[in-house]
Amino acid sequence: MPELSIELIDDEILDAGDGIHIPRSWVAVVTGLPDIPGAVRAHVVYDPTLRRAAAESIRVDRSGQGDEVTTTLLRDLRVQAIVKWAAARVVRIDGDLSEPETYGQYLARLRADESRSEEQNLREAVRLYRLASVINDGPLKLVSEQLGISVSTATRMMNRARVAGLVDEATGREVLVQAREQQLREQFTGPVVRSRPSGPSIGR
Repeated sequence: MPELSIELIDDEILDAGDGIHIPRSWVAVVTGLPDIPGAVRAHVVYDPTLRRAAAESIRVDRSGQGDEVTTTLLRDLRVQAIVKWAAARVVRIDGDLSEPETYGQYLARLRADESRSEEQNLREAVRLYRLASVINDGPLKLVSEQLGISVSTATRMMNRARVAGLVDEATGREVLVQAREQQLREQFTGPVVRSRPSGPSIGR
């Protein structure tokens, strides 16, 4: 079973927008990955240009004699999955509480709250979208899963948020493209059925 530990968290915490805060950098150490003989050390940073967490460097340490680091091993390494898992561990969300929440705390509270108004749901959709973008997850997928709606409905919600001026310019452009793509898909396939809740794919 893969295990994750976080080291060397930068003291500087960046505001990634929509109540999402993340350290400037940190080191993720992953052990127990299938077919990886040893530990993977990923130096992860929040890149303001990409507007998400990204791997700055990756190192694989063999566990001991008889093991080796090969090109095949490196090719099969799921770097983005490690970045997502680690970013979800260090990100913090300004919710309705006095203290910022962890990724897990925020999602659990969101799923338990069934009293939100339509406007509150729209604002949570915006926050979920930004959260997913920051940690390298699928934004519309996270909105769909956590609000219990279809991907097509999540797309329409985010488009309404764009029209209402609830998202920044970069997110607005992205949402506009996704809305157009969703319209084209639905013309040929019909609405997309909502998926089940999930989180980072490793070590949830």
